[in-house]
Amino acid sequence: MKKITLLILTLFSFSAFAQNTATITLTVSKQGPVNVTLISEDVHFHPNLGIGLADAELEPVMAVNFAEKASEKAVIQLNKPQMMRLQYSGNRLNKTWMLFMQPGDDLTINFAENNDITFTGKNANYQTFLKNYFLENQYQYLPVFGYKPSQVDNKSVIAQSDSLKKVRLEAYEKFKTANPAVPAFEAYVLATTATEPAITRRLIQERIMRRNRVAQLDATQRKELEDATLADFKIMPDDALLSQAYRDELRNWALIPSTRKYPLNAQTRYEISPEALKDVYAFSKEQLAQYPKQKEYLLTYWLNYAATAIPNVETAKTLLEDYKTTYPQSENGTYIAKLIETKSLLQPGAQLADVTLLAPDSSAVTIASLQGKPVCMVFSFSIGQHEPGLKALENKYGAKVNFVYVSVAPGIPLSTWKQYAKERPNVKHLWASDENIEVLKDKYAIDIRYPFLVADASGKIINRWIPQEFPANNTLEAELQKVAK
Repeated sequence: MKKITLLILTLFSFSAFAQNTATITLTVSKQGPVNVTLISEDVHFHPNLGIGLADAELEPVMAVNFAEKASEKAVIQLNKPQMMRLQYSGNRLNKTWMLFMQPGDDLTINFAENNDITFTGKNANYQTFLKNYFLENQYQYLPVFGYKPSQVDNKSVIAQSDSLKKVRLEAYEKFKTANPAVPAFEAYVLATTATEPAITRRLIQERIMRRNRVAQLDATQRKELEDATLADFKIMPDDALLSQAYRDELRNWALIPSTRKYPLNAQTRYEISPEALKDVYAFSKEQLAQYPKQKEYLLTYWLNYAATAIPNVETAKTLLEDYKTTYPQSENGTYIAKLIETKSLLQPGAQLADVTLLAPDSSAVTIASLQGKPVCMVFSFSIGQHEPGLKALENKYGAKVNFVYVSVAPGIPLSTWKQYAKERPNVKHLWASDENIEVLKDKYAIDIRYPFLVADASGKIINRWIPQEFPANNTLEAELQKVAK
């Protein structure tokens, strides 16, 4: 009896394991200098450096150098249908294929000498269908459709995009007759098929309106584009969130009525006003009531935007109160609450939080040690970011203000970073380890949209929320003028 019980438990555990994993084997017909990476695209909000919460987590789950081996097998954790990106680099070709993976899949992918790929194994037909009819995104089709960047009118691209939509729909109807119905796969196919042509049409039409120049659209032009979106977009089942094109268009569609009610000032620092954010939050909650995943997606997106893109925390506090009532167990609500708390402490007059960073010579430098002279602190998310654009301000205000460039680029070793940190008068370069980047997130709410901070000689904040502006950083210069007296 014990043996039977043990056998049942063993079979149950194997079944549970299969329901939460997928197996993928990558093989090559002939070894050579080819690199293949498989990246999972898990659609859920998660903390992401510089933007608060990101709506999809891209994580490498497999990487193979076919110069070293002819095959590689991996068992990946998978508890729900998910899109993946198969990236190929070699033989003078860089290409990405989209995969649709489900728990229990056992897929083998073979790369031929002619750079083509074939799929075998459980649910291989779904991958073959995507390979034949879907590239990574709509922008990959532009050169295929003859798009010419220097040309104002590319209307022929719109016609070809519409033709592709028809081909996809006809092919999918045929595909369904020979393959089991999978709601998530169908949602991805139909959502992407519906939204990509709309995005392409808007791109082409907008370039015609701008006549390929950097210019703002007038009210009539904006209304024309928005009317097309309102007419074309249709809410699809929740699994449509697997499609990035659909997620982008869902947000665009939801936002239009609110920005029409609360239009933006051309000089605003952010894209959506506080009034419009409150309105689109309420609109999303009402309109998506029958689509719980999409409702939560939009409410989380607008809350995160309010907490990160707008310096004032009042709008975020208002939305968070409703969000926590609607989703009391959400980790996203907890994350945003902590972010709001941090931002509330970074108001003018607050003392700079002390953090220990490293100089190019590996010596420790504290933020507190910077007192004695006003400081322009610059958070750099890549090596050398912002330095060329601030050179003129360094020359103009450097005698009275120290410019401190703080590297917050994760994964870059001190030994690599210091090779590019060129010291010059009135400029300091400081490096944050991955651990200290987390500290800076907690203490300074570092955000890629607001990379600049100005403090006075006593270390008190003048303005933490200074955006990068083009062609000139006028807001930053105005704050520098205050302290450089």
